[in-house]
Amino acid sequence: MRRTPMKRTSFKRKAGSALNAFSGKAVLHGTMFKRKAPKKREGHDKRMLVACRGERCYLRVPGVCLPSADTVVPCHSNEQQHGKGMGIKARDEFTVPGCQACHVWLDQGSAPRDQKFSVWRSAYREWEPARVAKLSIEVD
Repeated sequence: MRRTPMKRTSFKRKAGSALNAFSGKAVLHGTMFKRKAPKKREGHDKRMLVACRGERCYLRVPGVCLPSADTVVPCHSNEQQHGKGMGIKARDEFTVPGCQACHVWLDQGSAPRDQKFSVWRSAYREWEPARVAKLSIEVD
């Protein structure tokens, strides 16, 4: 049984090993390995995403929609026919401006899938001509 309390000391740093390739300055200056360039996502078109900025919410889900344009983001389609898959977003061509609340309802809400698809499709029908006019592009 110990009668005197243990002495409180700070943690001591261990001395670097001469055999460790990453000891000392190598750790501070980054890695010695080359980084791969990030993969370009198939169907990525920044113009389609930028076109959604400053727009109103086109989804307009009753009882959910926020009238403020400050929270509008590009909402991708959740349909497989538009390129959506497990862990894969649909192509940027299939985006609609939607407020944050409608976007959450569309992606994580408990509404039936058919209802979500019909809301997104009607919003896309309304948004596509406006986007074409905004970007001055031709529809295929």
